[in-house]
Amino acid sequence: MRLLNLGSISKNLSLLVMLAVLPALAILCYTGFEQRQRSIESAKEEVLVLAHSMAQVQQNIASSTRQMLATLALLPEIQTLNLPASQIIFKDVLTHNPNYLNLSLVDPNGAVLASNKPFAAINLMDRKHVREALKKRDFAVGEYIVTRIGSAIPALAFAYPVLDKEGRLKAILTTAIKLTLFSTFHDVSSLPEQSFVAITDHQGVRLFYHPPNEKTNPIGQPIRAEVWKIASAAKEPKTLITPGSDGTRRILAFVQVRLDTDKDPSLYVWAAVPESSILGPANDALLRNLLLLLLATGGSLTIALAVAKTTLIRPITNLVALTKKFSEGHLEARSEQADTPDEFGILTRSFHDMADALTSGQQTLRENEARFRLLMDSIDALIYVADMTTYEVLFLNKYGKKTLGDISGKLCWQSIQQGQIGPCPFCTNKYLLDEKGNPREAYCWEFQNTVTGQWFYNQDRAIRWVDSRLVRLEVATDISERKVAEALLAEETERMVVTLRSIGDGVITTDTEGQVLLINKVAEMLTGWRCEDAAGHSLTKIFNIVNKETRQPCKNPLDRILASSSAIELAEGTILISKNGQERAIADSGAPIHDKNGAIIGMVLVFRDITEQLHTEQELLKIKKLESIGVLAGGIAHDFNNILAGILGNIDLSMMDSTITEKTRNFLKEAAKASWRARDLTQQLLTFAKGGHPIKEVVSLTDVIKDSGDFILRGDKVSCSYTFPDDLWLVDIDKSQINQVFQNIILNAINAMPSGGTIEISCDNIIPDARDKEILNKDSYVRVRITDNGVGIDPNLLDKIFDPYFSTKRQGSGLGLAITHSIINRHGGHISVESTMGVGTTFTIYLPASEQRYTPPFNSDAIELPLRKATILVMDDEEPVRNVTQAFLSRMGHQVLLAKDGAEAIQMYQESIDSNTPIDITIMDLTIPGGMGGEEAIQPILKINPNAMVIVSSGYSNNPIMANFKDYGFCDAIAKPYQLKELTTVIAQLLKAETTS
Repeated sequence: MRLLNLGSISKNLSLLVMLAVLPALAILCYTGFEQRQRSIESAKEEVLVLAHSMAQVQQNIASSTRQMLATLALLPEIQTLNLPASQIIFKDVLTHNPNYLNLSLVDPNGAVLASNKPFAAINLMDRKHVREALKKRDFAVGEYIVTRIGSAIPALAFAYPVLDKEGRLKAILTTAIKLTLFSTFHDVSSLPEQSFVAITDHQGVRLFYHPPNEKTNPIGQPIRAEVWKIASAAKEPKTLITPGSDGTRRILAFVQVRLDTDKDPSLYVWAAVPESSILGPANDALLRNLLLLLLATGGSLTIALAVAKTTLIRPITNLVALTKKFSEGHLEARSEQADTPDEFGILTRSFHDMADALTSGQQTLRENEARFRLLMDSIDALIYVADMTTYEVLFLNKYGKKTLGDISGKLCWQSIQQGQIGPCPFCTNKYLLDEKGNPREAYCWEFQNTVTGQWFYNQDRAIRWVDSRLVRLEVATDISERKVAEALLAEETERMVVTLRSIGDGVITTDTEGQVLLINKVAEMLTGWRCEDAAGHSLTKIFNIVNKETRQPCKNPLDRILASSSAIELAEGTILISKNGQERAIADSGAPIHDKNGAIIGMVLVFRDITEQLHTEQELLKIKKLESIGVLAGGIAHDFNNILAGILGNIDLSMMDSTITEKTRNFLKEAAKASWRARDLTQQLLTFAKGGHPIKEVVSLTDVIKDSGDFILRGDKVSCSYTFPDDLWLVDIDKSQINQVFQNIILNAINAMPSGGTIEISCDNIIPDARDKEILNKDSYVRVRITDNGVGIDPNLLDKIFDPYFSTKRQGSGLGLAITHSIINRHGGHISVESTMGVGTTFTIYLPASEQRYTPPFNSDAIELPLRKATILVMDDEEPVRNVTQAFLSRMGHQVLLAKDGAEAIQMYQESIDSNTPIDITIMDLTIPGGMGGEEAIQPILKINPNAMVIVSSGYSNNPIMANFKDYGFCDAIAKPYQLKELTTVIAQLLKAETTS
């Protein structure tokens, strides 16, 4: 309402008169604008009707043209192509139809045959209507054209085929309608000046415009792009108000003309009238009515002011003067207007009574203020009152003046605080009023004053002041001494917290009721509880411990400490279960906390995670057991291989007997196969025990993989699918160890497919790229993929499957994949695994490709005979091995010397040199229990003869000498047990190499 108060009665009265006239003005404007809108709507309907009429005329013209051409096509003169007669008919038709430009007859090639007007050699095949009539064999409507027969006039063309009785095309009739005929719509409709009618084609090109205006609306040019965009997008006739090309705003209507109903519009017809011609009468009427209303308002205002001056303005002016004296403190002032009997006299007398009441109230207020100040000054706290809007300090008690000085009348944020450039950001005004602006309960807070540095406990409340405005009353009690004490306590607590956090063990402190007071970071990690969340909870909830064996909850450490009043330790086998269910083995101790008088006020519990320690101890125990097993396994394998060497040697000797039957020979072959399988078992035992250094040979993985797969899957419901390229590279591998790799992986695949399935094994040649160089450091590899469609491996377990003793099977040892990983690493390769639960698992193995040529496998049925007879020394601690080797080599014509250990072999070798009957080849067992083996004997023999040819043999392949025999001075190596034919071949190759060198 303040906006309606102009400061004086006369002005306000004038405003009231104006406000009274406003409804009439609003109605007048509304009706005027409504009339304008009706005029526009009426004009839209009229131009739309006009456009519809033009469109209908166009449709009628097309229909009548079709009928006329169809009739002409049936005339005998046209059917027989009587050209002179046809021209006479055409002239007669156009005489009665002046809107048609011409009629012509063209042959199927588009050449004009006859026309009502003279013509040269003209071809109309480029016209759309002619081409469509030929194509459809029916009536066709063309596009906007300029005629080439007769005068060049804009027109719309049509065509109709001339067919004989059998439906054969003989010719085409064409005609064209003058577009200027639509100018009659403009003239007949008596449209206002600057109105127009027009026609455009289906691309918005202006075909007809009347009245013509080539300057702004040229024929053959497109209309305004924004108008055509609206028209081309519209699905039905439409009106709009828009400026034209000449800048005149018009009410515009357009109608689509479809001369062929199943196609898009062929033409658009337009009609438009200027907006100003429609709105002119309505605007004139509105202006006239506004002038009349203005004259009436002026007269009313003059009369109202004259009457009001005597009856209203003068009495009110007297009252204003009286109240002004009251406001200046002259409450004894009086006005003679109080004696009049009218309303102003009553109002004046009321002002006199109010002045008397104010005089009495001021006296009472002064007395109350004195009592209020006495009360506030007696309180030992800083009390002040500040306006919540202006921030002016209205009251400050004696304590406040002593602390801050007399700041009454100043702004609180300038005098009570310092460094503020406006109301304090921590001002509590926003907390003291509710959403309706009414005072709330007291707001309490602590703050350090920025002027004095003192800490105060503040109680702020919004109250109504004596003049009813809202003020902030603050009572601030000095708590500086308490804050100093709290700071000292906080420092002590911080030191304790830092100490606790620096301890590597978990620490929990409780009170005597078992409520947790504090836990350090390590305890947070082990229990899963944050300190702030754990505080106040019972120790048994936070420190959840159970016995490892019985799974029963352990006794609360606090009860034991309170009972003994001394430190305690937890029993072995205590398990801590964290908040998220994770279990850890722990060792801990607890002790009571005493106050200065020796009374127990709580407990401190210190504990640590010993899970890894226990696991390490268990692993060390497993390693010691494994080492013991390894020693045992190595010894068994060595002895067993020596036994097998004797068995296989005797089998080979037996098979060389020509008197045995074929049946017996087959039995011996089966016995040999069984012995070789036994050798493979001993090799696996060695690999399990010590890993075994691979004794490599150049082979193709194709046969190795097939042998492993077929052997493992024999009789199983799981099958293998192999994919090997013909040009697969060779590899340097220990066949026995790599067999074990493939067998371990295939066995795991079988276990993953309890219902059966197919294991897909493929190989390919790989040259590592830059990304793979970190794990594949050779130039070329053979990659093997082994894929099953089993249950898959949990993603959380993938990084553990190659760990020793890790197994997901109840009866698994956890060593299979660990040995597999070890074998691949010893071969300089790499193994990885990918798995998807419910889909399957793929193991990928990379083995370095061989640089050597392939050596065909030994053929047990063919013995390579030596080039000459040789003297061969056989050193072995096993008599059966010595005997069977001697028997076989002797049958081959060699002279054989026998030695049971390295010392005897060295002596015999020296004697052969001394007697000038040198030993050609020496075969020495690598290790002799309790005596000198080949490892110790090789160097003394090489000292005797640096060119000595010595073959190392052993049934215990863990020694690196078997894999790298040349590094130790040996010429070749052969693992026991071996076929004697294999040994003969090695000897023959050494003798051949000696001859060629």
